[in-house]
Amino acid sequence: MGRIIVANRRGHQIVEWEQTDTEEARESIAEAERILREARERGCAISRKVDGVHVLDHGPFDPEAEEYQIIAPIAGGSSS
Repeated sequence: MGRIIVANRRGHQIVEWEQTDTEEARESIAEAERILREARERGCAISRKVDGVHVLDHGPFDPEAEEYQIIAPIAGGSSS
């Protein structure tokens, strides 16, 4: 099973998908791919778990990945 952890102001949300060849799995994979694509479009950083460690990921969505994390950009402010 793969998953995406989406960090946000309220904590985090987890989106999971099965790595099987069923209609339900294909739909959940398409939803996970959409979530990552939209996060990138909003300027979020995406990390992917590789060998137990999260690394920044700029590649296409991989439904065989164990885990992705979406990190929202930090809003800057002005200093006085």
